[in-house]
Amino acid sequence: MSKKAIIIGSGIAGIASAIRLQLQGYAVEIYEKNDYFGGKLGSVEGKNYRFDAGPSLFTMPHFVEELFELAGKKPSDYFTYQRSKTSCHYFFEDGTFLPFSSNPEETYKTVEQELNISSSPLKARFKKAAFQYEKTHKTFLEMSLHRWSNYFSKSVFESIRAIPKLELFTTMNKANEKALNHPKLVQIFNRFATYNGSNPYEAPGILNVI
Repeated sequence: MSKKAIIIGSGIAGIASAIRLQLQGYAVEIYEKNDYFGGKLGSVEGKNYRFDAGPSLFTMPHFVEELFELAGKKPSDYFTYQRSKTSCHYFFEDGTFLPFSSNPEETYKTVEQELNISSSPLKARFKKAAFQYEKTHKTFLEMSLHRWSNYFSKSVFESIRAIPKLELFTTMNKANEKALNHPKLVQIFNRFATYNGSNPYEAPGILNVI
């Protein structure tokens, strides 16, 4: 009897799972309630406008490329992309405008000029987020914690060692208020909680890894 898998939903996670399972010899069926594939990667069009139905940031392209390569396909045959010079534009009610660049040095200059503060705390905040990502991404993004053997891996050990610096026992907001030197920067960093619908005043500080 051949192996069979049923997947509910054809969003990016459902499609990726279907491809991986099929490559492992499964006969895969996908059930989708909408009349289109892609989930939040879809768009809504009307009156000469097009709106993204979900996230508009492509933050981990290497995982998408890996999926194509596993299937023996060349990603560039299907889509191309390039890094945007602008990460985000932040507008505030008092008229403050903070364009964050994909080049950190440009962002530091903007913060110093527009907020009239030192950018050193911002640099330290980015550095800590990078440390938190480095110590946790293999454990939580690239491994299955459903396998007991993975708990004895080097990456899990390093994640445990880093716990004192992962801000697990404080909220995202408190961690940002402690680390940053301007309320607008705190607001900017707090908004990353919304990526998965969390509340920065309740979510743990480790969420700053985003």
